[in-house]
Amino acid sequence: MLPQHSIPPKEGRFVPSHPRPKVKTRRKRMLLRITRFILAVVAGWLVVSFLLFRSPVSDAKSLRATSSLVTDRILQIWLTDIRTLELPVHDSTSQGTLDEQSIVKTPAGLQQNVHSATGKDEESAESLSNNVEHTNENMNSKNLEPNIFDAALDSLLSTISNKLYLQELIQPVIGTGEKKLHELALRTRAYKKFFEIWENVHLVKDNDHTYVRNDIVTYIRDRFSESTFPEALHKYEAYRHFITKFSALLFPWTSPYFADHMGLHISSRHGGRGIVTTAGNNHAPFLLAAIPSFRLLGCDLPVEIMYLGESDLSEDFRTKLDALPGVTTRDLSAMVSDEGWRLNGWAGKPFAILFSSFREAVFIDADSLFFVNPELLFDDPDYVRTGALFFRDRNILPESKKEWLQKILPKPISQYVQESRMWTGESGHVQESGVVVVDKWKHFVTLLLVCRMNGPERDRNGVDTVGTYDMVYGDKETFWIGWELAGDTSYAFHSGGSGVMGIVQTPGNFNATDQQSELTIGKGTEAVPTKKERKLAPDHESDLTICAPQLLHLDREKRPLWFNGWLYENKYAGSKRVLGAFEAFMEEPGESLDRAPWQLEESNLCCLSNSVAKDFTRQETEWLGVLIEMARTVES
Repeated sequence: MLPQHSIPPKEGRFVPSHPRPKVKTRRKRMLLRITRFILAVVAGWLVVSFLLFRSPVSDAKSLRATSSLVTDRILQIWLTDIRTLELPVHDSTSQGTLDEQSIVKTPAGLQQNVHSATGKDEESAESLSNNVEHTNENMNSKNLEPNIFDAALDSLLSTISNKLYLQELIQPVIGTGEKKLHELALRTRAYKKFFEIWENVHLVKDNDHTYVRNDIVTYIRDRFSESTFPEALHKYEAYRHFITKFSALLFPWTSPYFADHMGLHISSRHGGRGIVTTAGNNHAPFLLAAIPSFRLLGCDLPVEIMYLGESDLSEDFRTKLDALPGVTTRDLSAMVSDEGWRLNGWAGKPFAILFSSFREAVFIDADSLFFVNPELLFDDPDYVRTGALFFRDRNILPESKKEWLQKILPKPISQYVQESRMWTGESGHVQESGVVVVDKWKHFVTLLLVCRMNGPERDRNGVDTVGTYDMVYGDKETFWIGWELAGDTSYAFHSGGSGVMGIVQTPGNFNATDQQSELTIGKGTEAVPTKKERKLAPDHESDLTICAPQLLHLDREKRPLWFNGWLYENKYAGSKRVLGAFEAFMEEPGESLDRAPWQLEESNLCCLSNSVAKDFTRQETEWLGVLIEMARTVES
């Protein structure tokens, strides 16, 4: 019979040649293992503390809390392991090595190891479990999510330190004309940066919602120690005071409809896409035909019609317009505080875009009509790239405004400006604002500046002042110039050409006063036009000519896209207005010509001369017929 201690070894093992260690030796080995275990835990936890618990604004209080938690854990593990000296001794070949990565990834694994090591002290294990769960929650709620937030808060608190510079920014903007525009450009660029910092701290964004965070003071109290909290709070409150003053100085007219610019900005972040337009009693009939025409083209976008009070758009027209599917009329005068100045006319366009409920808005003048679905403009590659799409005006009336641009724009002046017609002297007309496509979320502060140019800065206020409209022709140039003033070069002009549409006239048969020929009865049923003398554009005496008030815009394939000026021969003729005839269209030649091919006549009648005129396709001709019939129906 074998001795009790001589149990046959398992396969693959050798019988030990040395005697089994005594109890005291086993205890030493156990203490050594426990020591290694504790060192591994401490090392792992230090790695976690350094990598995950780092924060740009961490302070003594958070460090003490972390240190205390680590100390508590070590103490619990140490005391627990000391009480486990009576554990069975395993063979050294089956002893596992502690995986530090598993501790970093799953702190709950630490709980499992300690729980199996104790076996007897359930209370200690439960206490440690609670600590681990609390740490997980703390790590998720205070260290993973707030990393970006803490960086934003740190940026805000560090920015407020330059008090002298900030104090200069909130001083009144003095001067007039070019000098004032230049100063507004500098202030707006600064405001954009400060506003972004403010929003980064206060906005909580996801794919479907945006919220304003108003617990910043509480967060600062929890984050900072008792000794550093007052200073951090004072900096935050100083920044709040500064940004409130700065916004009220530059763009005060958004209040009280919106409490602050942040509220206005987020109001449309998830507003989708829509059509925005403005109309008074004179232009409301146009919309009663234009909006149904958009629907026939397949456009299902909602439409918001902005007007300026009861006297601008009557209740009768509002009722008719609101009855159209997907259409809402909104009183813009109730949203804009125009104390000291008056919002009216063309100037309402950028305000209508800004206060619309849509994030992406295509503004369409009431007298503009489309050949294709206007919703397709959102798919234009240049719009997708920049979030702002503009259209060019006629290349007419040569004028150099290079010096003026140099005075108003901060340096460096962008390449876009240096290639513009105003800079080269080709024309003082660059943009036309019959259609403007804007992503308001991307260009919010820029749009605020454009509104100011059409609001408080629009008209001269006294003998010695110069307004925006004294320097440019109405609202149209304020869009692209406003983008440049704000330092926002993320915009594009549509790559399609522009031109005119109407009746083609040859040099020998040129009507001087009307697009439509004055008809007399000739032989048979043939109409003989009356001939009148008119000067053609220089160097274009032998070209074909079309005279019309409509400005036609072409797509990338040089086909008609949309036009403004409605369907009249002369929309300014009042009761004598007649619907025009459109048999062909003509594209404006390239901008490299020395002489512009346009001649401007009375009542905004523009004559374009070119060697080539293009016929409308059958489908385009039929669509023009539909538009004319819709216009006749509205008139009757």
